[in-house]
Amino acid sequence: MKFLLSFIFLLLPAFAIAVEPPNLGDNLAYLRVHSLAEAMPELQVQLAEKHASVLDLRCATATEESTTALRAVLTAHPADRRLFILISPTTPSSVLEMIGPFIHEKLITIGVAGSHPAPRVIVKTDAKTDRLAYDAFDHGTPIAELISGKIEKDRFDEAALVKDFKNGNSDAEPPSLPDPSQPDEVAAKKPAPLRDHVLQRALNLQQALSALRR
Repeated sequence: MKFLLSFIFLLLPAFAIAVEPPNLGDNLAYLRVHSLAEAMPELQVQLAEKHASVLDLRCATATEESTTALRAVLTAHPADRRLFILISPTTPSSVLEMIGPFIHEKLITIGVAGSHPAPRVIVKTDAKTDRLAYDAFDHGTPIAELISGKIEKDRFDEAALVKDFKNGNSDAEPPSLPDPSQPDEVAAKKPAPLRDHVLQRALNLQQALSALRR
């Protein structure tokens, strides 16, 4: 009995981490899904919460039953609660096709080019870099580090970002960093830190839309 209790207490921290998605800031919760079938109970709880969420399906696996269950969750999801769904070329096509009809002002798909159907917001980074950034979190890199980074501009124009996005510009994004092909002695000595630009874009849009009360 004593051994059994000790074993249970050892497992409790792992369960606590599994059921409490990271918070990206700005009242935005993050849920990463590796297996849609296994994550469905947590997903249902998370999307019922009264705050915006990021649902990361970039490398998820799915069964026909779990895809049907996701459809039911999205059908019940409040239309006034913002939901960012991250996708990639490795997201199952059945999931992408199912999500399509649900996309609206508050449900926004984000990802790199190559997904079919394409995400509503296309992030200008390649699929290989996107996967490296995705894997970095699973390998222990703090999520705060992957989405941090100063925008190299005097002023991040949130209004301009949202205006472009609302006008149908799927490439709407904060100003890009300096051209890496140009000579830069400092940059040459230090490799650029790995950033999850797709996840970062979700946070950028949440900040901009919240600032403008959209």
